Amino acid sequence: MLLPRIERFVLRSPKAGTYFRVNEVDQGIERVATPESAWTFHSHEGAVTHALLMGQVLGETPDVVMIR
Repeated sequence: MLLPRIERFVLRSPKAGTYFRVNEVDQGIERVATPESAWTFHSHEGAVTHALLMGQVLGETPDVVMIR
């Protein structure tokens, strides 16, 4: 029996090439160098929703990237 693949998504800055995560101390958004350290979404829809909201605040909409 084949098991379904678990999809995971992260947000990447199109200009800087860095990824985003939530800071554990103050819950602010910060940039990190690797997708392994980034904020992970378990649905494409959730990642797109957050990317659009971040775009309104940051003035730049992050790319949604699937990681394996």
